[in-house]
Amino acid sequence: MISNIGKMKEYLVRRISPEETYADLLKFPRYLEVETINSCNARCPMCPNVERPRNMKPMKDELFKKIADEIIEHKEEVRRVTLYRDGEPLLDNKLADRIALLKKHGIKATSISTNVSLLTESKAKDLLNAGIDIVIMSIDSLDKASYAAIRCGLDFDVVIKNALKFIEIRNKTRPETQIWMRMIRQKSNYGEWPAYRKYWSRYLSKSDRVYYHDIFNWGGQLKNFKPISKSFEPNLPCVALWSLFVIFCNGDVPLCNVDYRNLYPSGNVKATSIARIWRSEVFNERRRAHLAGNKNRISLCGNCNVWNESVDGKNISLDYAREVDIKTP
Repeated sequence: MISNIGKMKEYLVRRISPEETYADLLKFPRYLEVETINSCNARCPMCPNVERPRNMKPMKDELFKKIADEIIEHKEEVRRVTLYRDGEPLLDNKLADRIALLKKHGIKATSISTNVSLLTESKAKDLLNAGIDIVIMSIDSLDKASYAAIRCGLDFDVVIKNALKFIEIRNKTRPETQIWMRMIRQKSNYGEWPAYRKYWSRYLSKSDRVYYHDIFNWGGQLKNFKPISKSFEPNLPCVALWSLFVIFCNGDVPLCNVDYRNLYPSGNVKATSIARIWRSEVFNERRRAHLAGNKNRISLCGNCNVWNESVDGKNISLDYAREVDIKTP
């Protein structure tokens, strides 16, 4: 008879890395998000940047090298390194060089998520020449007025032009780079998804992706949050604690990717290693709480729905919840 904790562990392995064991997940993070610049040129209502001052200081070279050296040491375990967290990564003028360093030393996949407004032809070529593997483009609407209300401060025409130009350059120079076109689906654009998918599918290749992510609540921190679908994530242990490691521009390591205020500090990579923090008692205590069904002891975790998954209206998180015998409709 497998205990409920045993079922939760099986669920985490199945969702994160089915070919590995639970113990494997505790050795080193599979995914890392490294914030190389803590600034953004937009103020979107579904993003915490609207309430946070940003100082536009990029990560110092010596700190990035320390982080990169350890990631490279564990390159066989690491699935992807994303040079991005809460801001706009293209504000970092050294971004392409940092991607090139990781790729030179054998990192399997690098990625960024961008609002596309700064993705000029020159920067597109720099990223592709550096060997970037995935570029996530956050474009939430094809309607100019709807877009302006969501991506505040950005120019719709510039964004669409940049996106189409990047696709063109990618096709000619580095077709193996994937483009993930993403809509943050919310009340104002809810009905646009079929037309959105059809439009971008015309331009993208079979290896690319067009998808949506329903608006999420940033662990209860997003003001005036209005969900558009039911989430079962609050009933499940969070995959982030077993798969994702976030590093802020100053080296601080928060609880996870929604802890943008660093309310639950985990350490700082200036003073110690990624591996030591990942295996620390601080992280393990949080994992034990999640496995035991006590994640609500952590304020950000209690009703967080950031990892809720849905595909064309099918709630994947509901399927996961049923698999581990959590009470569902």
